Amino acid sequence: MSSCQLVRSKIDHTRHGTPSHFLSRKGLSIWIDLDRLDEATSQSALFSVDGFNLLSFRQADYGPNFRAKGPLVPLANYARDIAEELCPGVSMASVHLLTFPRILGVAFNPVSVYVLRDNAGADRVYIYEVRNTFGDMHSYAGVAYGADTVLEATKIFHVSPFFPVAGEYRLRIRADAQSERVQLLMRYTMDGVASLTATLRGKRESLTNLSVVRSLLATRQWPLRPLVSIHVEAVRLWLKKVPFYSRPEPPQPWSRARDSNHRSTTVGVK
Repeated sequence: MSSCQLVRSKIDHTRHGTPSHFLSRKGLSIWIDLDRLDEATSQSALFSVDGFNLLSFRQADYGPNFRAKGPLVPLANYARDIAEELCPGVSMASVHLLTFPRILGVAFNPVSVYVLRDNAGADRVYIYEVRNTFGDMHSYAGVAYGADTVLEATKIFHVSPFFPVAGEYRLRIRADAQSERVQLLMRYTMDGVASLTATLRGKRESLTNLSVVRSLLATRQWPLRPLVSIHVEAVRLWLKKVPFYSRPEPPQPWSRARDSNHRSTTVGVK
């Protein structure tokens, strides 16, 4: 498998209840091996790691580097440090990240997902890195018991101003090495009732000069499209008179999620 692949996808957001709301759009993500960034940056003349290009990926946008001063922390090391707290003594052979690339140096990532696999190639840790439009970031990290693991996390981070900081998330990603398919599910519930469901469904493909151009044209991507889309939908929700919740102080950098089968029930804030 190449060190970085493109993921063309269909992204759906469904707000349940009254008033209901639905958004569907095309997306363009990358699936990048954080241990092989030197290889990734040489795959295409139109893609760069930690530099400017038509498409690019910058470690400064993620994890401990986000809005931080000082030396850059390699993201693979950061993810493994979290994994060591969750799975002491388990060696993580690979660290991949599903995220939106920068387009002409600009990007906004509502959610990025780290997938850590052990020496046998099994999924062992997931880290869901979430951002809001206020410039805050928080991650929900949990132990995986194979590719079918669904994590549950108590919501402690303010994302949408149209939902309170309350309730639970159910989180699932499928990005098997044996398949080109990528599936991401995030379901938000309050008092056991679904309030929001967001899905990403796509396929991985080689990152080349030609695929970069074709994917940008096919998905109609431009710089900050996700952020613009979020604000357009926010106006529509406001016109529907959906209640507005002000932004509280953000929590600590990451919190612990648990497997939905409750094989791990500890929920702690780090």
